[in-house]
Amino acid sequence: MLNQIVEALKKRSNLAGWTVRHVRTRGAQVYAVPQGIESQRAVDGERYIIDVLRNTSTPDGSPALGSGDASLLPGEDIGHTIDQATLVAGLVANPVHGLPGPAALPDVPLYDTDLQNDASNVMRDVMDHIRAEAAKHVDVRLTAAECFGEVHNTHLVNSRGINAEQESTQIDIEFVLHSQKGERESETFEAMTRRRVADLNVESAIEDRARYTLDSLEAEAPTSWQGPVVLRQNALAIFMAGDNLNGSVIQTLASAASKYAGFSPWEVGKPVFRSEAKGDSLTVWANRCLPFGSASDRFDAEGLPAQRIELIRDNEFVAFAAGQRYADYLQIPATGAFGNIELPAGKTPASTLLVEPYIEIVQFSWFNPDTITGDFGTEIRFGYLVQNGIRTPFKGGQLVGNYMDALADVRWSSEIGFFGSYFGPHTARFNDLKIAGQGQGG
Repeated sequence: MLNQIVEALKKRSNLAGWTVRHVRTRGAQVYAVPQGIESQRAVDGERYIIDVLRNTSTPDGSPALGSGDASLLPGEDIGHTIDQATLVAGLVANPVHGLPGPAALPDVPLYDTDLQNDASNVMRDVMDHIRAEAAKHVDVRLTAAECFGEVHNTHLVNSRGINAEQESTQIDIEFVLHSQKGERESETFEAMTRRRVADLNVESAIEDRARYTLDSLEAEAPTSWQGPVVLRQNALAIFMAGDNLNGSVIQTLASAASKYAGFSPWEVGKPVFRSEAKGDSLTVWANRCLPFGSASDRFDAEGLPAQRIELIRDNEFVAFAAGQRYADYLQIPATGAFGNIELPAGKTPASTLLVEPYIEIVQFSWFNPDTITGDFGTEIRFGYLVQNGIRTPFKGGQLVGNYMDALADVRWSSEIGFFGSYFGPHTARFNDLKIAGQGQGG
């Protein structure tokens, strides 16, 4: 059917360009409840995504370009779907831009071979592993768990001659641990996305969450605090790379689309901070070539090859991440989709960064800064006040500050870790952040 769609698009003389992606998925889903495996099922999907460009004009008659998209399932009407996308494109008048042409594609490790060969058994084994690890902790119990594993195959063809394929895997796991002590109850939730089973680290994930679940039984609301705040592992990864619902501040401000729209104040060769940096210097890459990175690929939705782009070097902005459209608008190289966040190792051992007193935030309710201003006031789901050799658990309160100001005064660990869409130091000590809580502290 892909060939039929391509032939139909070639016959449309009113199109300035087009891209079509054939996306196939297959995989397995396993659900568990306290009594055991609740259900297990295989899932398969297939669809075609069509993007078209059409020459249009602005109200004053200047040349413009319209874009439209539509998707269809196998067997659906190809001509009608192209008509829909073309109609939408005819209503749009963007500045003229092009499509990428063929280019060499890098070899990026993207799939778990075992999952690729037998998704059902692999995901059942992952679920069994989660249940077995949880069972080792007698004071907590696993109340729910889900394991999804998928194999994705994408075949992209466009009007400029790109004809490329890639295969990848994705694993999503979620689990909930519960504990009770007298009248007090606590629950902790974990969600994780990786490309291969080996990167799930189920043992340490269960161990950490079991400890947090038990400590939560003793947790109270925090006092207000201003001073050192430590983020480690997954909490730091979410701070740096965002999540599936909210991209990172760096991703937004380093985007050519944001620059063209006037949202990003960053200028090549200028500092990214609005005041003097007090902490370690900041260097950041947007990396789609990261082996098994959650946001890695060989090519993106436009067909642009994966790259590792240095965005920030020693606090100065170096380059924007740009799709073809905004690269043409700003007359800069097209780099493609943003990808994963990568930072170099810091200079300080993590143990040195844990000098008391400090607040450690283990989990946010949802870290959702304003991705343009960088301002945040986000609820803390769970954390610790660490002082005088005692780790006092707390729940609630808000972390308040500005994202880039925080990065201007931080020290990074020399130890690094891989967390799906983030690769870099696994511990960061922000030297001066505020916790809005009850009363005074710090």
